[in-house]
Amino acid sequence: MSNQVVVGIPAGVVNVKGTARYYINEADVKGIIKAGGIPVMIPSQARDFVDYYVESCDGFFFTGGPDVLPSFYGEEPHVKMGFSDIQRDRLELSLAKKALAAGKKALGICRGLQVLNVALGGTLYQDLESEYEKTTHPLIRHFQAAPTTEPTHYVQIEDKTRLHNLFGSRWLVNSHHHQAVRQVAAGLKITARAQDGVIEGLESQVNDQVLAVQWHPEIQVVTDSKMQKIFDNFVEHLRA
Repeated sequence: MSNQVVVGIPAGVVNVKGTARYYINEADVKGIIKAGGIPVMIPSQARDFVDYYVESCDGFFFTGGPDVLPSFYGEEPHVKMGFSDIQRDRLELSLAKKALAAGKKALGICRGLQVLNVALGGTLYQDLESEYEKTTHPLIRHFQAAPTTEPTHYVQIEDKTRLHNLFGSRWLVNSHHHQAVRQVAAGLKITARAQDGVIEGLESQVNDQVLAVQWHPEIQVVTDSKMQKIFDNFVEHLRA
């Protein structure tokens, strides 16, 4: 069918009984399929084939996962930095840079938002509790103890953004991260923040290439069906 679109999804790596296995969470795949996209796994070992994937896929979905190595944005590792995967970082950062330079569109969720920001020259808080500059509102809990399917805090959404078109000015979301965007990359704009000021959404400034959120809509969709709108909107933009 002419309106079908292919979405490349970089895979994570997990060790199962001594054997390394690539994986993509089922919820991520479901979100793309339900929106009408065709998901394709991209393994981190395939970095030499990034150009092929950029040419072959209509868009890219950067999912949640481990911390991004701070060396990729010019910093040494903080004592509270978590697990990282340098092969995945190298693959995703190269893929993001080349895909966006080629005019391809990208969706980012949690780590994926951070990857897109770093790929375009931005930086991160390696650990919010240790590094975040306190504002007039105290830092809220961003790594929730509640089940990830349940929303725990509100985000304030900027007018005239794709997120605002989907959810309005305020929405209740889940939260499962200890890192966040510090310096926003050139070409991106902030679309949502938590009450404490932590950045919860990014989009492209002058086009529709990037749509990214810090929470996990692919998981929250179980309790809030409207979270599917993020995937639907992404795939709709790929068709356009």
